[in-house]
Amino acid sequence: MAGKWCKILNYWSARNISGPKPIPLFGNNLSHILKLRATIDMEWYNTYGTIFGVYDCAKPVLYVSEPALIKQILVKQFHTFRNRSLAPVLSGPVSLAIPRANDSDWKRIRAIASPTFTARRLRHMYPALDRCCAHFLAALARDVSASGGNREVNLKQLMNAYTLDAIATTAFAIKTDSYTDPNNPFIATANRISNLIFSTNDWHKILAMILPTFLTNNSMWKWMASTGGGTDDQFFNDVARRLMSERKESAEKHTDFLQLLMDVEREDDNSDPTAGAGATTTGAGNAMVGNHVNEGADELIAGKQAFSGVVAKKLTADEILAQCSLFFTAGYETTALTLTYCTYELAVNPDIQDRLVAEINDAAINEGIDYDTLCLRLPLLDAVVSETLRKYPTDSRLERRASDDTVLSAGGRPDIHAAKGVVIKIPTYAIHHSPDNFPD
Repeated sequence: MAGKWCKILNYWSARNISGPKPIPLFGNNLSHILKLRATIDMEWYNTYGTIFGVYDCAKPVLYVSEPALIKQILVKQFHTFRNRSLAPVLSGPVSLAIPRANDSDWKRIRAIASPTFTARRLRHMYPALDRCCAHFLAALARDVSASGGNREVNLKQLMNAYTLDAIATTAFAIKTDSYTDPNNPFIATANRISNLIFSTNDWHKILAMILPTFLTNNSMWKWMASTGGGTDDQFFNDVARRLMSERKESAEKHTDFLQLLMDVEREDDNSDPTAGAGATTTGAGNAMVGNHVNEGADELIAGKQAFSGVVAKKLTADEILAQCSLFFTAGYETTALTLTYCTYELAVNPDIQDRLVAEINDAAINEGIDYDTLCLRLPLLDAVVSETLRKYPTDSRLERRASDDTVLSAGGRPDIHAAKGVVIKIPTYAIHHSPDNFPD
């Protein structure tokens, strides 16, 4: 047994890749008990550099912070690294969400969902988001004026309400009175899920991070889900399922994410997911074109390669439910936090705030504020949001898993052989806070 563990935990040293010393059975996972992930990643980055290896119990994990290698993983060789390393989920719609789907299922769902985020469709949703902004400003004005302008405002709470309104509107075309009705089931459920996901002392998550996988078996994961948020996920699934049923009985069309996905739903929910294979899906082949303002040739080529071979398929009802629930579980707290941090940074940098207000006012006077203005004609606003995300990334690291044996090459560095199944972690927070990348 000792010899077996010695061989396992020498995986990286045998490949001349340094890293923190692991402990048999636990690998490097015990570090997560006392420190935040971002803190651990920063310490490891400063000690071992841009490439190092750790162990998730017995599984080798490669940390990559080299820009050229990151581009290979996320762009040029994305077809090899499209799968993520996430905790297993037994069943239910949550297991069908894009981040959890793998290989051909991921390609199919992603190719169908991507066209729902084209500029044309987002323009159609802009008026609804504009109304959400107006409701937010009205609520903020009420809070500020409640005590003659001297009252402290819980900005995070207001941002939570705005984000929930925006998601409910764009995902389900549902209006929520989040500012005046804190007991709204949407709010209560979203907050419970947020607390579960972002809690730093939740013992379920600590056990999941430090225990070997043979202990965190399917039965344990099922029990953890039943005691840690499974019913909350079901709330959003039930809402989406009810709306889908109502819309099928009505001829009315809505401009929201649910409607866009329903338009490509399969009629036979029990049919083979590959049914309907025929001509290549028109939207899938061009799914990456025009979705991002700053795309380059490498990104466009990678997008076409990632979606190559996708044929005309549709989504099941459960797959639609999974993507809609993902809006809340992945978008609620992350968006609210980013908006809160952004507002805080503007408050402590009043000179930047004044310049940004002037830029927005000029745009409003000259051409009005619409979707195209937000995306293309407000460079300082783009810079402010980008800098906020640099300082406060929505996640401290990205994770990908190699689906095949591959080689990562960067100029001046020996090739790195990544075997099939090896997990790659990109420490976003450490990269964003490294003086080597951002001297100021």
